Amino acid sequence: MKCLILSTIYKNEGYLHKAFDNIKKIQSLFDNTKIVLCYDNSGDKSLKELCELKKDNNFDIEILFNDKDRFIDGGGRAYNIAQARNQLINHIYCKYDDYDYFIMCDLDDVFCYNIHTDILNKYLNRSDEWDSLTFYNQGYYDTWALSIDDYNDSSWHTEKDGWVENRNRLKYLKNVIEDSDNDLIDIYSGFNGFCIHKMNKFRNIRYQPATIQNNCIIFDCEHRSYYNQAVSFFLKVKMSKDCLFDKMNVCPELYE
Repeated sequence: MKCLILSTIYKNEGYLHKAFDNIKKIQSLFDNTKIVLCYDNSGDKSLKELCELKKDNNFDIEILFNDKDRFIDGGGRAYNIAQARNQLINHIYCKYDDYDYFIMCDLDDVFCYNIHTDILNKYLNRSDEWDSLTFYNQGYYDTWALSIDDYNDSSWHTEKDGWVENRNRLKYLKNVIEDSDNDLIDIYSGFNGFCIHKMNKFRNIRYQPATIQNNCIIFDCEHRSYYNQAVSFFLKVKMSKDCLFDKMNVCPELYE
């Protein structure tokens, strides 16, 4: 099996060496891997650390440079990330079309928790049950990307308190995970810092962070549009009940 490992790089200084320890573990599951990164000039030492990893640890890294103008307003963060993710996806389908899978991940604090590759291997052996797969965590934090059942729209673009809505979404997901007899859960969208995809299924899907809601243009989480498109194409978008990483604690305010 051949797998691409993709990530956008912006202000990742201090996390990359630990994150690449986990990448090395993932690589052990595949016959061939390639790391493709899209770097956005962030004014820190991220690029220097990547060059060190490439030189000193013999990682097979290809670095792209984001060729899109950045959206300066803070609300456009999802737009900037989506542009970089799309650049990665366009590149791999042009250059590495013979690969079986690609992993999209965030090489930041989330990816520095210890990874359990036996969990990933379990679902690689059950790949007929999913087209994309992300994982729950005992400290699940990524309600920004999560869409499940009636919780399909962004919690931050309603008249209600966004933090309250995200906590409600988190509680709902926890109940679904605990009540389900199946270890794979149907979702509309989910990321949590890591998702693996079948290359042949996601060829024509791209990130679209700008959307219209209540007749207004909003910038929503880039993952929501991506996986909602996949669902509309009848792809199997799944979340595993198993925790791929050790328990996270990256957004404690969600649990207050």
